[in-house]
Amino acid sequence: MKTDNKNIDAGKAAALRSAGWRTERIAAEMGITPEAVEEALRAHAEKPAREQNRKDEEEPAHPRFVCLSAAELREIYEKAATVGAREALKTFEQERKKEHSRRTDRRLRNTKLLLRNYHMLKEHAENSVFGRTQMNESALDILESMMSLYNDEVIIQSIKNSATRTAIIVSHIETMFGLYYSYCERSNSRGLDLRRYHVVWDMYMAEEPLSAKEIAEKHNISKDSVYSDLRVGIERLTALIFGVDGLHVH
Repeated sequence: MKTDNKNIDAGKAAALRSAGWRTERIAAEMGITPEAVEEALRAHAEKPAREQNRKDEEEPAHPRFVCLSAAELREIYEKAATVGAREALKTFEQERKKEHSRRTDRRLRNTKLLLRNYHMLKEHAENSVFGRTQMNESALDILESMMSLYNDEVIIQSIKNSATRTAIIVSHIETMFGLYYSYCERSNSRGLDLRRYHVVWDMYMAEEPLSAKEIAEKHNISKDSVYSDLRVGIERLTALIFGVDGLHVH
């Protein structure tokens, strides 16, 4: 009885199966085991699929070409240009908002820096051994130059390097405080805004600045209210000191 599948006529076995022969009868006819018959039939059934797969692998894929009219090409170009312009504008707007936010943050930081150093700058301007010289530089020019500096000590030193520069900045801070007071006086929320003005004044501008605790006791408010008043007051002072452009002031 044959057991080597390589020598089994799988085609004959498949033909006999198609004629209705059972596995045992085919095995007896071909002198092989029923198991060998089943295996030969399976191999015969899978052969076409294997051959097709091999053929697909061997044959190179033929390139496909799509023909477009001039009008269709123009439409594709126009749509691509529109999408590209829209995405570029979106990216530009996102970057503009980021830069806007960064400048606002730097201005707020620099306002706090100037307020913390106000008394030192004022004393320096009044007692400087260097005479003041005529300068074409305005307060806003000096403040704008601060925007490119990120080290607090460098910023303050850049102002102190010139007695005239120092005097210009001190005068500008005092003038803007005066404008802030006038704004609070005419505000619809006069009481609240004047309190905010005085909280900022007591913290930074008074001859003897007070702590947050002392300010809270003076105005009969909580320390949280003191910090809230400072935040709002400094935002509005920043709009005055640096110019309202680029700041969200309500």
